[in-house]
Amino acid sequence: MLLRLDGLYGDAAPLLDVVEAGLGVIARSRDYALLGLEVVKQALSRPADQVSIHPESGMTRALYDCPAVALTPSGARVRLVVATHAVTSSPPPVGVERDGTVYELFISTLPSPAFLPSDVLDLYLHRGSFETALADEDVEQDSDRWYSHTPCGQEFG
Repeated sequence: MLLRLDGLYGDAAPLLDVVEAGLGVIARSRDYALLGLEVVKQALSRPADQVSIHPESGMTRALYDCPAVALTPSGARVRLVVATHAVTSSPPPVGVERDGTVYELFISTLPSPAFLPSDVLDLYLHRGSFETALADEDVEQDSDRWYSHTPCGQEFG
């Protein structure tokens, strides 16, 4: 089972409770101090592990995988995927801007390499993609289009 967490889970304290309980987690983080960790700096200094292009918006993100990042100095280690893209608006609606680049942080307990960085991003960002595919089911038919082969069903209406 994988829990997708929003809201206060962008901070380390509530997220640690869930991670330490041993649950599968994926969450966006707003703890941009993680960008200052040496392991994250090293990952960002190398070429991206993957490049992801959003199928609908065309947004291109470079993905950097940090498989063992401590959320706090004595806290549990989690997987951190850093997604970067060039600034497109000011200020960016999500993430933090530094030197013309927007950084977005995604925390997960999904194992690497079983789940690629793009898998982590897709599971978080495309969480509701199936909803548009099923939207036609939300449109109900008019009752005059219903029918029944039994007499009691013909009486409805």
